[in-house]
Amino acid sequence: ETYLGYHYLSGLNLVEKFQKHLKSFKINQILSKVKKVEKKRNGFLVKTAKGNYLAKAVIVASGRKFKRLGVDGEDKLENRGVSYCAACDGVLFKRKVVAIIGGGRSGLLSSLFIKDLVKKIYLVESQPQLGGTKAWREAVEDASNIEILTGAKTLKIIGKDKVEGVLVKHNGKEKNLKVDGVFIEVGYMPNTEFLKGLVKLNDRGEVIVDKENRTNVSGIFAAGDCTDIREKQVIVAAGEGSKALLSTMIFLGAY
Repeated sequence: ETYLGYHYLSGLNLVEKFQKHLKSFKINQILSKVKKVEKKRNGFLVKTAKGNYLAKAVIVASGRKFKRLGVDGEDKLENRGVSYCAACDGVLFKRKVVAIIGGGRSGLLSSLFIKDLVKKIYLVESQPQLGGTKAWREAVEDASNIEILTGAKTLKIIGKDKVEGVLVKHNGKEKNLKVDGVFIEVGYMPNTEFLKGLVKLNDRGEVIVDKENRTNVSGIFAAGDCTDIREKQVIVAAGEGSKALLSTMIFLGAY
């Protein structure tokens, strides 16, 4: 829903459209895990699982991965009611009961984003109080269909073929919350391990870029969720990718 012009299109289908578009160009696509990028005299050496590649410039668009809870049922029920993005998948749970795990910035924003879609939200936070801004906390507290459980530890996600509930420990007692879906909103980690020691990262491991998507290393550009831009949305990342490409072309003298 966050990509203008493609209403209710899944992320997978959007990627498929991108891939189909790319086939109309003579672009060599190599699918291989990048292990490391090294600075060389005349450019960069990109080391991957399938081989090494020399490049005059590099655009990093490696995205991010969501942090996991590490509880029983999480892996088994992923994409069967367990999701890591309420903004992406909330529409699949219209008029249903869901749990959002995490009462920080991500959890509060997700709750506010889907509260008018779902029947009820259990907002589960392990800390004694919610995080985020005062305005967000007040908005969540004022919502009639959001039940807040602070100081609650998530123990297990329950279900055979799909999510049926989530087991939490709250006020010293175990509770089985009957839900149709679980959104895990406990933060994320950028996929930037292969850049450590090469470009400047912030304290969250995100690549620091300027408004032209340049890093502190000449010839390396970055775009999307792996960078320190504030908003993490597909439509924002796509625009940042276009900016990074144009900056790279200027760097190479091709634009």
